Amino acid sequence: MTTPLGLSREATWQRLLTGDVAARELSTADIDNFSQLEDLLKRAPGGAPLDRPAVAAHALALVRQFPKTAQRCFIDYFSHDVLNNLVVGAFGEAIQQADLDASELRSQRAGFVIGTSKASLRAMESEWKRCFDSADASGNDRSHEWQTSFMPDAPLSAVLSLAQATGPASCPVAACATGLVSILQAAALIHSGQCDICIAGSADASLRPSVLAAFHRLGVASKHPNPATACRPFDVERDGFVVGEGAAVFVLESRRHAEQRQARSLGHIVSGGWLTDPTGITQIDATGATVAELLQRMSPPQIFAGDDRPDFVSLHGTGTETNDLAEASGLSRAFGREAVPAFATKGATGHLLGAAGSVEFGFTLLGLRDSIIPGTTNLSTIDPACPISLTKTPVTNSLLTSAVKISLGFGGHVAGCLVRR
Repeated sequence: MTTPLGLSREATWQRLLTGDVAARELSTADIDNFSQLEDLLKRAPGGAPLDRPAVAAHALALVRQFPKTAQRCFIDYFSHDVLNNLVVGAFGEAIQQADLDASELRSQRAGFVIGTSKASLRAMESEWKRCFDSADASGNDRSHEWQTSFMPDAPLSAVLSLAQATGPASCPVAACATGLVSILQAAALIHSGQCDICIAGSADASLRPSVLAAFHRLGVASKHPNPATACRPFDVERDGFVVGEGAAVFVLESRRHAEQRQARSLGHIVSGGWLTDPTGITQIDATGATVAELLQRMSPPQIFAGDDRPDFVSLHGTGTETNDLAEASGLSRAFGREAVPAFATKGATGHLLGAAGSVEFGFTLLGLRDSIIPGTTNLSTIDPACPISLTKTPVTNSLLTSAVKISLGFGGHVAGCLVRR
């Protein structure tokens, strides 16, 4: 993981468990000195930014495990953009944690599914500004930036170049459900027999003037004067989220492949899937019908019956009125009156948009690993309209064996995944 809470998996996880919050008041420097946004920042002041130089240094340190020719390609063509650095930092860490020989990634049996919710807006806005800035007469050749910055699959391309990959590869784009959809597609590649191993995840770096302005106009960005307490999922006084940036990458393997190399596993994907809610481009059915239908489809009745129901649920939890109602109502429909413990982490990390699903799926696996259900940061009073059992602070339970992760996204994306320890 690379998140506003930390540059690594364990640093992020420990800060989440101790109740730290990444959101703070933004300055124009955090969004590349776009002075036009000064007035907007007075109305929607919060965000969860990353230390971009630290992210770049972290990525460069981790690419040293790859062949020198691959390192040089990344440095020359991809390292100029924070979106690429985010995903490569997470990718490099994932390879190390899985104790995986990088040479195995060159096999045609190794797949790659790295998603983004959009291309690098930082690169696009910089190029737009350069085109209309008469002072920029550098004459530098920037032609390579079209493929390595402006295309949504640029982070995937960065990973493929480092791995010197020859196997299947794709870049899902499913708004804020992108991360979880990427993991599900990677699992499907293994389940179908096309791959023995698959690198999966997502990244997003959208703390940009265009995104902040758009979310403000949509009414989904919190206007709370204190950014640290602004995003309050499922709280009766919630009024939206703050934007953050990050990435998470996973190594998925078939059971046979993992056992052959005696790999340590964080979890086993039991089932998953996704549906489309047709309510609207930026709306979702608040009755939770689509969420409930997905849960029922991806989990046969015997899985959710009695003692076999999941031990906790990792929610999308944007802190917007409709999203939270849809999830809470969907869980109530799927599980009945007996509430399943749940949590949401955007109050701590900010909304990582295209990276939210992958980072939060990571939290789900770490919760199973450590027998801990994380808390829901900034939750004070649960909205009575949300019939859900939320943990306000971390809860330790040695009996945790299974969990569900749910992700939603603009455009009607509704994704879910059931995992076991």
